[in-house]
Amino acid sequence: MDLAKNTYLNSEQYGKFSPLITDYLLQKDNVRQLYSAFPSDDSFVNHTKEKLSQYKHREIVHKVLSEQMSGLNLSEKQIQNLNKFKLSNTATVTTGHQLNLLTGPLYFFYKILQVIRCCEEMNAKHPEFNYVPVFWMATEDHDFAEINHFYHKNQTVHWEKDASGAVGRLNLDGIEGVFNVFSNQLPNISNAQTLKELIQNSYLNSKTLAEAAQKLVHSLFGEFGLLIIDGDDRELKKLMIPAFQDELINNSAFKKVSESNQFLIENNYSIQVNPREINLFYLGNGNIRERIVFENEHFYVLDSEFKFTQEEIISELNSNPEKFSPNALLRPFYQETILPNIAYIGGSGEIAYWLQLKNYFDTQDIIFPLLIVRNSVLILNQKQKSKLEKLDLDYKDLFRPLFELVSGNVMEHTDTKIDFAYYKSQIQHIFNELSEKSAQTDITFANMINAQRVKQLKGMTKMEQRLVKAEKKKNSERVERIENIYSELFPKGNLQERVMNFSDFWIEYGSGFVKEIYEEIHPFEFRFIIKTLP
Repeated sequence: MDLAKNTYLNSEQYGKFSPLITDYLLQKDNVRQLYSAFPSDDSFVNHTKEKLSQYKHREIVHKVLSEQMSGLNLSEKQIQNLNKFKLSNTATVTTGHQLNLLTGPLYFFYKILQVIRCCEEMNAKHPEFNYVPVFWMATEDHDFAEINHFYHKNQTVHWEKDASGAVGRLNLDGIEGVFNVFSNQLPNISNAQTLKELIQNSYLNSKTLAEAAQKLVHSLFGEFGLLIIDGDDRELKKLMIPAFQDELINNSAFKKVSESNQFLIENNYSIQVNPREINLFYLGNGNIRERIVFENEHFYVLDSEFKFTQEEIISELNSNPEKFSPNALLRPFYQETILPNIAYIGGSGEIAYWLQLKNYFDTQDIIFPLLIVRNSVLILNQKQKSKLEKLDLDYKDLFRPLFELVSGNVMEHTDTKIDFAYYKSQIQHIFNELSEKSAQTDITFANMINAQRVKQLKGMTKMEQRLVKAEKKKNSERVERIENIYSELFPKGNLQERVMNFSDFWIEYGSGFVKEIYEEIHPFEFRFIIKTLP
């Protein structure tokens, strides 16, 4: 089999999405109320006009962006995009992510590159507007266990630290030792040296995790003009005081998202995230980030001594807005309030919870963005491609369960050809005739016929399974080769992009790896890209 260098699967061919995301991508009527418009050239332009007419925070956000990125050696495109941000015809396209150690899984790259490609295509088509790519750093997330590791060459690189609170504020004690061990495992080649320099210039030359992540993202994507924003900022949160006050007093997000969740339940969709009555955390001294709850006429910060009356907490919000932190459900609203944003690009899980939010956005008079499901990529090298060809495995076969993949391939290459589907249909035909005749006698005879039908079909299935087992044993070498290539392409039985880190490919291809993926990303349509690197 001659496999093409690159193959593209659409969402139906990929077939791994939840029913909600599948129906969204197919633009089915039953999910239409969960979003404002489906991404297209026309909807992009219409959203841009509407958002720009509403947006009112340009001067403040530009000032914050400029200050936050002032310590970076900005590329020409970044300088241009920062200057464009001041203009009234400039809009953004955004994605966001946790501060995973060394970026975490590969899909981190795919999200950001798709945002960049989206802006480039829209700028080319619509020069009357400026579209600027933005990366939102999830610095206020507090789940350290999710971000404190990455995988390299099937080994876990892990940062042990007693951590709590907003991860962006964490100091980097102990990080040098982690990367020293990692660096010592790298081969003595030029690509490994540039990877070490990336680490040195970010993690080993920063005071906090937020600073390190910003520098790393800048080093990787700055040449494309990417702007990087940190929401853990007093000036930005001042803009959210009215919305945060509404959340504390009226629980608007809880009410409206609960209505959307009820709709999802009634239509047999799963719920990605459940709202809390108050979707805010409090950032206290000592790096505390704990939920705010309302009980017995007072506001409490869980697992702390903080306690407020309504008047006191509103006073605290107005005096210290930086101490209030949106949770995962409210963060999208924060983003869309402060940015002139047109579209958000994210994974299927992210888009699923965004689809729960439109009802809430509508009540807050904030335009709901276009939602774009990010591209996925499976990367192969030439050796892996050759293995697939020798095994006569098509790319699409890889997305079947491993048991089916192995069994199907073995039976396609066996000399023992038994068409069990044909024999099962013959059995069905025989018993259908008997069932017709049984109508002329008593019910017990008809029941006996049906019981025998089930028995004979089960027996045929057992024979088929026994044959497959025998053929797999006879072709054990082929089975082992299939299982080995599958484990290479789907580490830990998961999608490559959800496990492997970019360092695996950087060692082999250097920064050329980023350029190769950049060329394949499609800005608006979901694609599962199977990419063979040279």
